[in-house]
Amino acid sequence: MQYDPTRQLVLRQFEWNFARKNERLVLSAHKINGWNYVYAYPEQCIRILGVIPQGDRFHAESQPEYNIFNIGNNKKCIVSDVPLAFIDYIYDVTDLDVWDSISLYMLQCKLASALAMPLTGDRGLFDQAYKLYQAAVQEAKGMNAKERKQDTVYISSYVKARDW
Repeated sequence: MQYDPTRQLVLRQFEWNFARKNERLVLSAHKINGWNYVYAYPEQCIRILGVIPQGDRFHAESQPEYNIFNIGNNKKCIVSDVPLAFIDYIYDVTDLDVWDSISLYMLQCKLASALAMPLTGDRGLFDQAYKLYQAAVQEAKGMNAKERKQDTVYISSYVKARDW
């Protein structure tokens, strides 16, 4: 009862490298007023990081505009003005062999904190498990950041001073 929602919550919290996917979006026949393109929402998508024009790569600071709508029988779609769009997203990783060890520990701590009160009623046990979870999240984010190289854009203090 707690496992799947907790696992999905942990996946949604950050751009985990082990859970990232990039794929072409599938164009839908639906039309939504004000948008040029309607795409099917990927089945295993937990969180969208960005909609990307074909040939581009994900840049967190400059993303084309997109939105999410429900159409029909609670079917999600992605709307955008980007033709031939790709999506960078976090997918629902159910195979724990794909998770790295610190992420597995983080999931265990989150599950422990989610189950502590219902199973034991012990607030102290919940607090302890939640603190372990928070520490594991920070460690996992740090390890995740070390696995990727991103160019940092430094803005001159002179440019910052002119933005008043």
